[in-house]
Amino acid sequence: MTIRHLIRSSVGISLIVTLTAACEPGAGTTAYVGAEVFDGTGAPLLMDAVILVKDGRIEAVGPATSIAVPKGAVEVRIDGKWVIPGLIDGHTHIERWTLGRFLGYGVTTVRDMGGILDSVIALREAVSLGSTLGPRMFIAGAMIDAAPATWPNAIQVGTTTEGRAAIDRLVLLDVDQAKVYTKVDRPLLEAITDEANVLNLPLAAHLGRVDALTAARLGIRFLEHMSGVVEATATDRGRYIAAHNDFFGGWNLQERTWSSLDSAALDRTARELVQLGVSIVPTLTFHEVWANLTNPRFIERLDLSAVPETVRQDWDIPDLIWRADLDEQQFQAFRRARPYQDRFVRMFHRLGGSVIAGSDAPNQLLAPGASLHDEMALLVRAGLLPRDALLAATGTTARLLGADSIGVLRAGALADFVILNANPLEDIRNSRNIDRVVYRGVAYTPAELRERP
Repeated sequence: MTIRHLIRSSVGISLIVTLTAACEPGAGTTAYVGAEVFDGTGAPLLMDAVILVKDGRIEAVGPATSIAVPKGAVEVRIDGKWVIPGLIDGHTHIERWTLGRFLGYGVTTVRDMGGILDSVIALREAVSLGSTLGPRMFIAGAMIDAAPATWPNAIQVGTTTEGRAAIDRLVLLDVDQAKVYTKVDRPLLEAITDEANVLNLPLAAHLGRVDALTAARLGIRFLEHMSGVVEATATDRGRYIAAHNDFFGGWNLQERTWSSLDSAALDRTARELVQLGVSIVPTLTFHEVWANLTNPRFIERLDLSAVPETVRQDWDIPDLIWRADLDEQQFQAFRRARPYQDRFVRMFHRLGGSVIAGSDAPNQLLAPGASLHDEMALLVRAGLLPRDALLAATGTTARLLGADSIGVLRAGALADFVILNANPLEDIRNSRNIDRVVYRGVAYTPAELRERP
């Protein structure tokens, strides 16, 4: 046989093998086998599970007794591991440097609640097209605030006509929801909610000049930071509303006041908000950080390992304390308030309200990714079960976003999940013990994601 014949024969055999492999039912499928699975739907833990992944989606998930690994599939044994859906951070302010950090902590989707409009839209586009590796993004674009706006990147409105126009503009930019900010008063909010309702755009709010119950009756669907709850519950509401003429003045008064609210009145506020169908994004980790800005022991315990040194310097905590006009007496009041905030979350949840886990990263001392794990731990400390805290960062938030292909592990869902080394249902802190992150069907180690530029 000549060399030419040998080459032809080898090519023919190789082609036959390739075609045969391609025809096998499991070709292109990866099977993750042997773990216990929390599927994000509220169903019991699935033991000795098989997860079949192909083309970035989950083909099947179920017990090994009912799902066979198809011939030709790549089998990955993960015995002794636990699998949860990719986490959703329900309150972020995304920046390019945060993308890999979120993913490296298992956060495969973020709800961005306001930034520089063009930058946020460009990042969403780059991630969606796959040119940039980062979490899936649901965006509010830029927050809507009344003149003079608190932050320079806000859409500033001074009249009801401008409020409606802001909603129209955001709808044209294909945002997923809009967010109103602290200086928006009732007449402006009425116009904004009316326009948003007509255009079917969900509205979130960081409230200041409007209380939570009024906002909910007008159509606000998401309450960020539990804002407006103090104003809805306090007897002298006018004082609190007026304080929000200054951002830090209003925020600090609101934070100090929780511990002086009447418990029965606070429970009534929680009950009515649940009846109105509002979801809360308590951002307990933000409240916890705010109360401990001068507490070195607290700061030392934070996981800031993935935060670049340049960012840590930019946070400039002493300058923040100075700008917010804070002193130790106020910090003590903030710390006294924390159990009352926890109690509100616990009551709201027990009454059937929907709680979303959100971190507010990357604001000062809130590390992207790591702070969502802090948030889940704080939700448990507030009285939720680990199961409920996980749901608040997976299936519950996905449902509230109207997204049925994330936050859950079931056939047809996107193949975003986190493989853990320990059981988070026994101890929510085990959510940090990450073995691998599977995103769009590709497995990564935490380090290779967190270290991306």
